[in-house]
Amino acid sequence: MSMESFADLQPGPGEAAHGMVGIPGLDPPWEVPAFVLRGASPGPTLVVTAGMHAAEYPPIEAVTRLCRTTDPASLSGTLIGVPLVNSPAFFERTIYVNPRDGKNVNRMFPGDANGTDSERVARYLTDTLLAHADAYVDVHAGDLIEALVPFTLYAKTGNETADALSKAMSASYGLGYMLGTAIDSVPGAAYAAAAELGVPAMIAEIGQQGVYDQASVERHVAGLRNVMGVVGLTPPPPPRADEPVDMKEFAWLRTDVSATYHPTVAVGDAIEKDAVIGELHDLFGETIRELRSPGTGNVLFLVTSLAVKAGDPLLGVGVP
Repeated sequence: MSMESFADLQPGPGEAAHGMVGIPGLDPPWEVPAFVLRGASPGPTLVVTAGMHAAEYPPIEAVTRLCRTTDPASLSGTLIGVPLVNSPAFFERTIYVNPRDGKNVNRMFPGDANGTDSERVARYLTDTLLAHADAYVDVHAGDLIEALVPFTLYAKTGNETADALSKAMSASYGLGYMLGTAIDSVPGAAYAAAAELGVPAMIAEIGQQGVYDQASVERHVAGLRNVMGVVGLTPPPPPRADEPVDMKEFAWLRTDVSATYHPTVAVGDAIEKDAVIGELHDLFGETIRELRSPGTGNVLFLVTSLAVKAGDPLLGVGVP
């Protein structure tokens, strides 16, 4: 069922609704699937999105599954789930960007109502969802060419109350690593735009390389249910037996040239700053760059494709 706006999805208390929401003013149409679950009693509004990058499959299925398996009558408040933001890229299996304008939707927030398609989508979601949320989770995985160790990011704004809830949401997800990031360090990200509006916000990363695996889906669903308890939609989750490593920084290595990529490390490896971690070659196999680690810690993110383009990330090190 196609809707004009999120305002058309108005279930009664203890009920749920779903439909395709059209982004105004776009031709051809850009529609996103959306769920709204209204609790039997009042409470906070939690917004959950996935599919900013349309080949990150476990999060897309996880948000769908969460919304389909949650009894709205059990909630105190409202759960809004958008499992696939970048719908034009989904059936094309396009990584990173929206094929209409070649832009990364998750670097366009808060967006521009008069901009390109990606910018307009970001603006619409900012105005209709993020601005009215009490908490926000953007769910991700490794894209088709990305391997990773599961981790969460939470927003740090200087607002102690909001930042404390962002951190508690992140810790509750049940992963081994988390990192608090200043919102100006991830310009254009949806969770940074939400935090700029005073909304506690986080990202969760589980799954990799475009693989639709059930273990990653279920870990996301479990993490999201814990977040629901932390923000007050459901009873609080049980205390964790252990706390995730709260990283000091994410140290990134990018390429300045288009080349072939030959890493000598794997995700999860412990490495030292400046250690050799691979090479870049030209198309004849000649070495054009020796690559060294940007930090001391564990490899949490690693590009797995042979081809890399100038400006692409190659590796991310979680520095504890």
